[in-house]
Amino acid sequence: MSINFDVAIVGGGLVGLATACALSQSDLNVALIDTKVQQNADLDSDIIGVRASAINGSSQNYFSQIGIWDDLCASQRVQAFSEIGVWEKGGRAQLSAHAQDFGYQNLGYIIENHVISHYLYQYALTCSNISFFNSEAVNSVFNDDYAYLTLADNTILQVKLVIGADGAHSWIRQQQNIPIMARDYIHHALITTVTTEYPHQSCARQIFYPNGIVAFLPLWQANKSCLVWSTKPEIATNLATLPESEFTNELLALTGDKVGHCQLINPRMVFPLKARFAKRFIKHRLVLIGDAAHTIHPLAGQGVNLGFQDSALLVATIKNLINCNKDIGLPINLQTYQFARRKDTLVMLAAMRTIQDMFNGNLLLKKMLRTIGMNAIDHCSPLKKQLIKYAMHI
Repeated sequence: MSINFDVAIVGGGLVGLATACALSQSDLNVALIDTKVQQNADLDSDIIGVRASAINGSSQNYFSQIGIWDDLCASQRVQAFSEIGVWEKGGRAQLSAHAQDFGYQNLGYIIENHVISHYLYQYALTCSNISFFNSEAVNSVFNDDYAYLTLADNTILQVKLVIGADGAHSWIRQQQNIPIMARDYIHHALITTVTTEYPHQSCARQIFYPNGIVAFLPLWQANKSCLVWSTKPEIATNLATLPESEFTNELLALTGDKVGHCQLINPRMVFPLKARFAKRFIKHRLVLIGDAAHTIHPLAGQGVNLGFQDSALLVATIKNLINCNKDIGLPINLQTYQFARRKDTLVMLAAMRTIQDMFNGNLLLKKMLRTIGMNAIDHCSPLKKQLIKYAMHI
């Protein structure tokens, strides 16, 4: 016997949880399937998370619409950044931007992932039309009128629409044989959190060098930052195993006097980086969002924002279809959503590839081109403002 829902979301990460919370503000009954979502129940004020996200204006507005932004701010774990600094180690290419120069209060926010997940989960617990299933989906069947998901505990869910938000290695995407286009960035990301000798002063910093990119994302304490170091796989693996003193010396050699000496707060974690793009975001009674649909290089901090933009547009599309008494699971009714999100994602994928390719290596011609290009942008306020507006998605 099956349990009926309007929507089933496979995956309770940031994007899946946000989608459930936003859909709860309708008459739809939502099933959220994830074995780990209950880990978000508690928030330890003494623990600084390993992973953090740069939240742009669009995502901040989405959090406000859902109803968690005030709670996030009240937690005092939201760090606004008002300045960005980008430069090339051993070169003359540099770029900086200050929010006040363009009439903005800030350029975005850095928030630990587990903090966002906690407040989304707490909100979802208050919603009577969200049901949690702490069991893996193991089988899927789609017919004309419904999709059926069988869980590991033999529960069967009958739904009008399945939303795949289960990450880069999406089970539901593979179940439905949706191919992806993939390109290895030939980079791994080393992620940790650090205490810096000098306060971050609400500045997000990024250093390019021939073998990769080092980024410091300012956290809610003045001398705490999330470190994202993307570099060649063998270098990342070696960095992860170095004694702390040797690791921090390597970091100091790249950053110079910008942040000073660093001390590790959390263990170093290493992840392979790959660009992925699903050949279709929609199928009969199925939609892919977030990393299940696309992944990009973290160098611009836009990956999770793309996912939240997917979520926001999908929720708006579903609500509109309900108001028009249309079937939310038919691909023809979701084509506008797919077109818009594929276009935005392709633009971002192309931009990330161009930037990475331009800063990869130390050829003289490349050095000249990136110096001329970055310095031209740095001295052209109208162009810089347009780039900032695009990154903030406002």
